[in-house]
Amino acid sequence: MTDLQSFDSADGDFEARLGRLTARAPARHDPPAIPTTRRLRWSAATAAAALLVLAAAGTVGAGIVITGHQAQAVPGIENPGQLLYGAHLECMTPPQAAAFLAAHGYRDVVWQVESGDPSLGKAGLSSIEQSTPPDHGFVVPAAVLGDGKLHIVIDQRVGATGVGACHGMTMP
Repeated sequence: MTDLQSFDSADGDFEARLGRLTARAPARHDPPAIPTTRRLRWSAATAAAALLVLAAAGTVGAGIVITGHQAQAVPGIENPGQLLYGAHLECMTPPQAAAFLAAHGYRDVVWQVESGDPSLGKAGLSSIEQSTPPDHGFVVPAAVLGDGKLHIVIDQRVGATGVGACHGMTMP
């Protein structure tokens, strides 16, 4: 027997054994579905996109909450819809503004007096908070801050011109 003949007989034995094995194996009508690489990539991409959308939505939601809180915490007291809308405090002297505010229930007011000469830079300016209004200066309506007090700025700086409806008038 040549090497080629022994190889053929070995192949025949192999085919016979393989036939017996497949005959004993349980048969299924449909072969099992094997997930393809394409489906796996699509699922991973979908999961990544969903996470990205959730992260973006969370960031936007947090930003809205934070900026919404800040915007509500310090609204301008004379802005439309606020408590002193249309009062024109900027046209009053500080003592007149104090009397007006007291008549409207604002008894705990912080008066922030800005004074000095802006041409000298920061060294030439001063800012003082006090509980009583000064005698003169431009009234700049401010806001109710986090401390719950109404803050009013009085501008006594050199060259100040006032704000709002009375911009440009001489300093009271």
